[in-house]
Amino acid sequence: MDVKNERDKLKVESSVVSNSSFDDVNLSNTTFHNVNMSVAKITRANLTNADISDANMSNARFDNVNLSNVSITNAQLAGMKINGILVSDMLKAYAASQA
Repeated sequence: MDVKNERDKLKVESSVVSNSSFDDVNLSNTTFHNVNMSVAKITRANLTNADISDANMSNARFDNVNLSNVSITNAQLAGMKINGILVSDMLKAYAASQA
């Protein structure tokens, strides 16, 4: 199915659209609920003010991303690295410096 140059609201439910491609598409103010985006590739995306909750992002890779003013709460951080450094080690070092 090809959708091109459309301006209408699109509602997709209980569907399999794996292996689809979205290019130069405005998805602002769009809700994704109970979606499987495993092995998805997201490039040149604007996620400013996005709200991501109850998401499994294990083994995801972020490269050349702007994380300014990002807030992360209630997250499982086991094995998470930033610039090759374990976040758990950074948090331990920070706690030690505050003692």
